[in-house]
Amino acid sequence: MMLRNLKYGKVDRRMNNIFSRNLGWKITSIILAFLLWFAVVRYQDPSVTKEFKDIPVNVKNEQLITPKKSIIYKEGQYVTVKLRGKRSVMDKLGEEDIEAVANMKYMSYLYSVKIDIITEDKSIEVIEKSPDNMVVELENIKTENRKITLEIDGDPHKSYRALEPIISPNTIEITGPESKVAMVSKALARVSLEGASNDISSIGMVVLLDENGNMVEKIDKSVDEVKISIPIRKLKTINLEVNPVGKLPSGYKLTGSQVIPSRVTLIGKEDIINKIGNRKLNIPLDGITSDTSIEYDLSTVLPNNVSRDDGSNLVTVKLEVDKIEEKAIEIAPHDISIVKPPEGLIITPIKDNITVLFKGISDDLNKIHVYSLNPNVNLNNLEEGQHEIDLNLTYPDNVELVSDIPKIRIELTKEKETTTEEKE
Repeated sequence: MMLRNLKYGKVDRRMNNIFSRNLGWKITSIILAFLLWFAVVRYQDPSVTKEFKDIPVNVKNEQLITPKKSIIYKEGQYVTVKLRGKRSVMDKLGEEDIEAVANMKYMSYLYSVKIDIITEDKSIEVIEKSPDNMVVELENIKTENRKITLEIDGDPHKSYRALEPIISPNTIEITGPESKVAMVSKALARVSLEGASNDISSIGMVVLLDENGNMVEKIDKSVDEVKISIPIRKLKTINLEVNPVGKLPSGYKLTGSQVIPSRVTLIGKEDIINKIGNRKLNIPLDGITSDTSIEYDLSTVLPNNVSRDDGSNLVTVKLEVDKIEEKAIEIAPHDISIVKPPEGLIITPIKDNITVLFKGISDDLNKIHVYSLNPNVNLNNLEEGQHEIDLNLTYPDNVELVSDIPKIRIELTKEKETTTEEKE
């Protein structure tokens, strides 16, 4: 038994010597091995830094402020961040994996809100972000009504015209920060009429513009689009004439008439206006004794829904009326010309001066006299003896000969033959 114990005791001492011998070097070796392993691991998956620019900041609890105030974002709507993490993690990280948050619930009295960067992998470290805070400004909210203005591009087809457009609705309610609402110069919708020959029915988008024509954004609108209806009508030009109806009082004459303007352009539906021709305006003459101007309403001679394109259906009819006068002209025998006098006969007038009476307006009567009448008689083929011949007179058609056609009595006698002694 003692021998066995002595034997085992030698073995234990031998084993202890093995573990205790060069203990310091062994511990150092273990540490070096660990450091080598750690270095290898770090070399294979080291920590890296990566920058992400213009990450949009998600605003939370905005509704806590907006019911009474409008938020004007001055700074911090986008943020640039630098993140650090394992290369294996960072290589897979994209902008969509990064959330930037500004919680309005924690806004400071300086209207500043901290921007927090959140990633799914908690091992990722935020090294830097710019800016750190979102800076805002609060402004009163204002609501106004504005009339919608229609801007028309292009022109209808030739010989067509657009009537007054109908916009539904024609007003818009805008709501936003006071400064933004004040910038709005007009609410505008656009429509094109280029080459149109039929009624236009369109949808127009409403945009808000400042006085320089730039769009004003971030304003709420009661409507985003409007219905636009524009009637397109055909144009046609016709002539107008006067059609005198009835008679002037006795002793007066209609010397002229005209419609001003004598040509008018009409507008209406194509199927109706194509059937319209020139128009004669019936103008009664009863009771008129002087120059007269009459306003005539064309709607009395035009179909329904057809009118002048300038919007007025009134034209002016002018009548020129003169009083009829009489003028007597005395014609002496020596004023009368002989046409084709017979040869070998002597012409002797039997009657004295002749008086002729004309009727007409003063201007026309003043133009006639003995020489303008060119009084003459034609003696062609007349033989010796006494003859009664019509006196030929020349006068204007607008002058009337009141007296009967005058007749001239003449005597034709042979010339007396002369003897040789008389000739000598």
